[in-house]
Amino acid sequence: MAGQLRESYIDNSNELKDDEDHDIRNVKDLLEFYAKAKHGQEAVVFAAVGDTERQAVTFDGLYENAFKVARSLIHLGLKQGEVVGINLRSCPEWLYFVYGCMIAGLVPVGIAFTYKDGSDVIAMMKRLQTCALLCIDPGVDNEKWNVIQQLVESYSDDGSVICSNMPYLRYLLGHEVGTSVMTGVKKITDLLSTDCDVEITDVTEDALAFLFQTSGSTGVPKLVAQTQKAVVRYRHFPTLATDDKETAYNDRPFTWGGGFPFNCLFGQKRVTLPEFAQMPSDRFAVITTAIKTEGCTVMISLPPFVHEMVLKKERLPAEWPIKNLLTGGQPLTKHVAECVGVICKNLVCVYGGTDFGLVAMGIIEDKNNFTEFSSGKIVSGVALKIVDDEGVTVPIGTMGEIYLKSHFLFKCYFNDEAKTIAAKTPDGWFKTDDFGKLTEDGELFVLGRKSNMIISGGMNVTPEILERVLNTCIGVDIAIVVPVSDEVYYQVLCACVIKQPGSTLSEDDLRTFCTDFHNDKPGLFTVLPKFYVFMDTFPETSSGKVSRRELSAFAEEKFGKN
Repeated sequence: MAGQLRESYIDNSNELKDDEDHDIRNVKDLLEFYAKAKHGQEAVVFAAVGDTERQAVTFDGLYENAFKVARSLIHLGLKQGEVVGINLRSCPEWLYFVYGCMIAGLVPVGIAFTYKDGSDVIAMMKRLQTCALLCIDPGVDNEKWNVIQQLVESYSDDGSVICSNMPYLRYLLGHEVGTSVMTGVKKITDLLSTDCDVEITDVTEDALAFLFQTSGSTGVPKLVAQTQKAVVRYRHFPTLATDDKETAYNDRPFTWGGGFPFNCLFGQKRVTLPEFAQMPSDRFAVITTAIKTEGCTVMISLPPFVHEMVLKKERLPAEWPIKNLLTGGQPLTKHVAECVGVICKNLVCVYGGTDFGLVAMGIIEDKNNFTEFSSGKIVSGVALKIVDDEGVTVPIGTMGEIYLKSHFLFKCYFNDEAKTIAAKTPDGWFKTDDFGKLTEDGELFVLGRKSNMIISGGMNVTPEILERVLNTCIGVDIAIVVPVSDEVYYQVLCACVIKQPGSTLSEDDLRTFCTDFHNDKPGLFTVLPKFYVFMDTFPETSSGKVSRRELSAFAEEKFGKN
């Protein structure tokens, strides 16, 4: 970067390299390319867990089976552009089915089964409008199968289904491992064995490829629509995680953006855990054994597990292979840097989102050089600016909302024009809803989420900043601050805290620590927690992030004005 920045604006959007092979226009083309280029090489490995044996999917095996699924779905009666719902644990059949949908020009999306009465499934299907097929497994304790049986009037082993609550749903597919409760349901494996010679119409690069869901840690997930062109472009992500010479460990769910098997589209081997396996209680041992056995050199993990690994570093196997550890998903504090030199050689801090892809990346080789909340420098393909409440670019070093343009920016929020319009400015800038600032040398600091803002006594409180303070207290493992309604102040603060093992930390200790930490002794400008609650674990979203929404509901029920 030439010189120093004067205003909070960086434009690297023209630095993204163009596709060298112009014959690659969609997902089918790219899968076919790697099927030939990496014939016989492993694309995704499901590590051995307990009694579950190791499974491997090769690049050519993935393409061949996905192509069979695509033909079978077209033969079944599905049309290009129709949405296909899926709630299937990570397994080889997930790969064949989802990539098969993309080859056929269908649009897969994850469907949640949160409520026993199926009301959330019905609501999502109404929101999707064109979801013609639902593909599920029975669930760990058959919970999903129990919901479906309540919702549908009939189903058949030819794939057909009748459901008055979801009249647009025409087909139901199932998948089972080690169970046989979904009798009479057409199976995904039937699609692989069906011999049908139907023509697959070419899919344009502007056609929708997948509907990703945002994490939902602070509210209802949005459906992020990505095109075939955008998904193919993911192989240009300028991170160590896309290097096809490395083997990456990532056990996040496939349907979530951070766990989606993009590696199949840029030729990298990925190791994950089979979600149908019975997971032992010692997850740390399972993960570290898998990483050592498979020789993974890159690990992708959320900060909470990075912190757990640091605490359990004495249990790491000998000749630990991880060179680079990628983490993000939340503002990063100094605790996460303790992994450098212990868990990994380099800590790679990334900032990105389901809506817009990767934005910034920083590589930390020395934990003493780590600066809290830093997300590194802006990557190729991205333009970014920091703005005030009126959308005006602020001076360098000033906090504001992060706006960006990106080659990986989503097309729209599916069937939600109002939210799509609200998320973008008239001239095409995406409003991330994140607070941040830029330094003179172009380093990005992400300080919190705008929608997490707590209003107390007329003052705005960014919880992530107070959490940073609480996390420095001796005895605190992790702290999350959420709002509680109040008659006088509108909202007051509740600190939800998980202690470090063996800690005798008390509520009085925390109150004293917070009071002593601040110079504002009269409390005229500082808002500190009114309530403290100690917990063993925090609720999580399906993607593994802390669910602030569930924590807020818990605190409101325990301490709220009503």
